[in-house]
Amino acid sequence: MSIAFTERAPIESGFSDVFQQQLAPKLEQLEQQRLAHLAQAKRHAMFALAAGGLLGLLFLFFGTSSSGVGGTIASFAIPLLFGAVGAFLLWKRQAGKWSGSAAESVMPAVCDFLGDMSYDREAHKGFPLERMRKLGVIPSFTRSELSDRLDGIYRNTGFELVEARLISEKNKSSGNSDNDSSDRSSRTLFKGLLMRVSVPEPIPTRILIARDYGFGNKLGELLGGSSGRGMPKVDTGHGPCEENFEVYAADPEVARQVLTPAFLDNLMKIAEAEGGRHGAKGLEAGFHDEYFFMALRRDDDFLKMGSLTTPVDQIEDDLHSVFDDIALMRRIIDRLHGDHPDQGTPADAEKEMA
Repeated sequence: MSIAFTERAPIESGFSDVFQQQLAPKLEQLEQQRLAHLAQAKRHAMFALAAGGLLGLLFLFFGTSSSGVGGTIASFAIPLLFGAVGAFLLWKRQAGKWSGSAAESVMPAVCDFLGDMSYDREAHKGFPLERMRKLGVIPSFTRSELSDRLDGIYRNTGFELVEARLISEKNKSSGNSDNDSSDRSSRTLFKGLLMRVSVPEPIPTRILIARDYGFGNKLGELLGGSSGRGMPKVDTGHGPCEENFEVYAADPEVARQVLTPAFLDNLMKIAEAEGGRHGAKGLEAGFHDEYFFMALRRDDDFLKMGSLTTPVDQIEDDLHSVFDDIALMRRIIDRLHGDHPDQGTPADAEKEMA
């Protein structure tokens, strides 16, 4: 299997040689893995559909459903529907396994090429979620799903980045105290990227830059509690920031010194450039000690590698997407430093790569 990698963006400069030397020799083996997962997915899906169909036929001929055409159709359709759901979940499981295999084969080469960066698909090292929750950057949740964790240094600035889904699970008001999953409901509170960026000097106060929810913020200020909205509100005097965010700090005077007009200009550019369809409403941030925390809502999967139905010889598009995702973190750090990639900054020109 012989394909080439065409460099498109500055961050990819020089990767074509790495691709030929390190990744191209693995493509045939990866394709065999993909085909194996695809075959397994097809078998499992067909089995689930067949089981649902068979169960539907049994209910149709031997069940005691209500009379009429509607009852007859339901007797067959409901088991078949459950079979279809099972088929989808089984297919998704194999797709996830294949995507993980592709990422674990490709990402080490990408990290070595960029330098000073490591990748952990399962996010075994976790992330300081509780610290971000107490600060108020993320909402309270009952369950979290973390994946695709990046840890590295760029422009002498340490960073951590992880894809997260934060979920609220509650018992349904059925009067049943048992912890049966069928008596629980779940709601996704946040899906996107969580980031922790080192700052040159520890910030001597907690600062929260929260989305402006209007009445919701007023309610949060009233209730206080352990969230960041238990802190005094800060008037930054920055028009665009005041239109989109509410700022709170344990020490408002220190916060005003930290949140300079230049920093708030940079923060607004991050929100506008990286917020996607959510815009500035997709970003919340804060300072705590030696770190700047940020939550960025995102609909697309982060560092997605390998579609189960796409041959490996088309992996180039996935690699371009991976570099684009990593460049997002670099752009954010560039902007925090006061440089703006959309204006042709020196940071873009610098090829800080292996």
